[in-house]
Amino acid sequence: MTILNVSTAEIDAVRMVVAAQQQSPFLQSRRYRNILRPPEHLENEEFWKQMVVCMCTSVQPSGPNSHVSRLAREKPFPLALGTCEAQSDLVAHARETLRGHGLRFGPKIAAQIHTNLAWLQNGGWQTVHYLFKTVINTPDGDNSRTRIASERQASRGLMGRSGALAGFGPKQARNLWQCLGVTRYEIPLDIRVCKWINALPSDFRINPKKLYANVPYYEEAMTHIQSVCREAEVLPCEFDAAVFASADEEEWPENDVVFGNARG
Repeated sequence: MTILNVSTAEIDAVRMVVAAQQQSPFLQSRRYRNILRPPEHLENEEFWKQMVVCMCTSVQPSGPNSHVSRLAREKPFPLALGTCEAQSDLVAHARETLRGHGLRFGPKIAAQIHTNLAWLQNGGWQTVHYLFKTVINTPDGDNSRTRIASERQASRGLMGRSGALAGFGPKQARNLWQCLGVTRYEIPLDIRVCKWINALPSDFRINPKKLYANVPYYEEAMTHIQSVCREAEVLPCEFDAAVFASADEEEWPENDVVFGNARG
């Protein structure tokens, strides 16, 4: 992919979609969690829950009334960290829990849950907390390049191809950090965002088939989007929320717990 100069059409479109969604609960929630009140500490239980939900949303519908959204809202969370740690056969427990909640690809997700718990227990938690602290301790001033580099490294550090979380490529790694409120510039480029960008009257295009298998391609696309957002004077995480909200036919209830990671 060749990075092109940003066009006026792209800048105006980003400004307009964010302005149109100013009152949407989705955008307001994203702005509050990721910009106004980002987390100061990372709880293992919350990271684990968001990780599991991200794994589920990557392979099935995840609207406000979907099976995965109902699973995420259930209290106590059926696949909570403590519950999973207590299982003698975690794969079987996770598979049956997912099946009982009507989710697809249960055997595959269950095996990944088992693999990811083992990784976290064998040094992964230290890696996760290191990446978290690196991002939140990186200044986000007039020059965003340092913050972008920090967020990008945190995303790389969670990917399965880096030896970390099974089932996590460049999109879902960014989805996880974003739904935890940690990141502002590195966003998950899902099909909604790609369709929105590819519909603009500009020369910049994204090939979704290349995004998830080619990390450099993903990062080049991300760099272009960050440049457009910089010129439009909005943060990429705001742009992402606005596009997501504009494409959703079902309205999300205010303060919904699935807001951050409900993506296909």
